[in-house]
Amino acid sequence: MQYWNDLEGSTFFSMVFSNRIEIGEIKLFSIDIDINQSLVTMAFDIREVPDKPPRKWQSAQYNACRIGITCSEVENITIKNLPTTKPLKLTILENGLRFKVTAISENSAIEFTTSFLSLRDPTVYLTQTPF
Repeated sequence: MQYWNDLEGSTFFSMVFSNRIEIGEIKLFSIDIDINQSLVTMAFDIREVPDKPPRKWQSAQYNACRIGITCSEVENITIKNLPTTKPLKLTILENGLRFKVTAISENSAIEFTTSFLSLRDPTVYLTQTPF
């Protein structure tokens, strides 16, 4: 997968960005692992901020955008040196009936495979330390 817009669940994402947004660097906010349901949810900021925000977002000059992915039927998860404040390079590769998700920085890594992957809707906020 090359673009966020290609993922399942990207309808709202595609409405608030006028161009396709490439999957790339992320600033990890949280990772939740539900062992019972074999579910991983990651929330993170991306560098881009929506250029076609809905009316309710237009009241302030937001400078950060948070999205995430929800993955089910997760297998072979590896996590190294978390938490980290360093940006991670995220890649999502389709491998037959599964996706390989990798988020790597110089010293940290998250890797797993998943059968189902969907994009979480974007939210925006104002911060003194944007990505």
